[in-house]
Amino acid sequence: MLRALLLFVLLGGLAVPSLATAQGSLLSYRLKPAVQKGQGYPQVFLDCHADFRKVDLICDRDGTEVTMSAGATKDGKTLTFDLKQPEGEHRYTCEARGWYGAGDEEYFDLHMKFDAFLGGALHIEIPRDLIEKDAQMLVAKADRVVTRAHVKVIGPDGPSWEGDVEIDENEPGDDLSIEWQGTREVLRMDVTVFDRWGFFAYEELYPWSLEIPHDDVLFDTGSHEIGADEQPKVDKAYKDVAGVVGTYGKYVEVRLFIAGYTDTVGDRASNQGLSERRARSIAQAFRSKGFTGKIYYQGFGEDALKIATEDSVDELMNRRALYLLASRQPPAGPSFPRGSWKPL
Repeated sequence: MLRALLLFVLLGGLAVPSLATAQGSLLSYRLKPAVQKGQGYPQVFLDCHADFRKVDLICDRDGTEVTMSAGATKDGKTLTFDLKQPEGEHRYTCEARGWYGAGDEEYFDLHMKFDAFLGGALHIEIPRDLIEKDAQMLVAKADRVVTRAHVKVIGPDGPSWEGDVEIDENEPGDDLSIEWQGTREVLRMDVTVFDRWGFFAYEELYPWSLEIPHDDVLFDTGSHEIGADEQPKVDKAYKDVAGVVGTYGKYVEVRLFIAGYTDTVGDRASNQGLSERRARSIAQAFRSKGFTGKIYYQGFGEDALKIATEDSVDELMNRRALYLLASRQPPAGPSFPRGSWKPL
């Protein structure tokens, strides 16, 4: 009886078996140690370097014995054994026996130990409010243990940093701190998180927005029409918007969000409708000036007062509009209590 023991090497986060190279070895093996659920099973590949009357693969899987067999096999053939395991990660101690003679002891014996994984796709969550651009750190969560992240940072002048970030020992659902370098003015981040099996999840992040300073358009009472004497305010704001698009539009899609607000004079429902119509009028004015990107508008009426007042107070600071350039819909907050943006 001949015996061989193969060793493991760590390569790219996967436990990969090295093939037997000893002179006279009759069996060697390879692994497919991780498979996504629904796409088959992990596999053991036995490469035969002699004729065998039969080949057995006998495994202990976490204390459960599993035996698989193949019949007569010729030299040069590869046998494939599916590890039909339950979902999750499992530890295997296996012995492959290639029977080359008629006697009970006439076999070549090959031992192996490995982990195998069967499971769903890796899922991650990156809360946008936990992206700290000044500290150059974000927090992610994953639904299983992960080992590293790959981060690409794009700033106003293009890609500013790209690299791997090792992730400390963790459990599913833990907060994972991921740091990066490069510019603190981040237009876009591409984040890919990997588990030990090589599965990965990818997210594009756009932690960038820019409010455009402007003089507010003054509307006649109860009106949403932009008067001729107010048009220069729109023209100036458009020039500033176009300048930002020219600078940043090479690297990210720039969208324009226009929010309208009122004071507390009049009933709440009327103010809501009036603020939305005024926001739409300004959005249409930007479109007519030549803005070709996506434009969204929304009215908030008196639900997001800049200056807190009692009801029926004519407060000029509350009769305003906000022009925001961003790559994605802005998150809800004090200025945007709702997310019901309407495309123009």
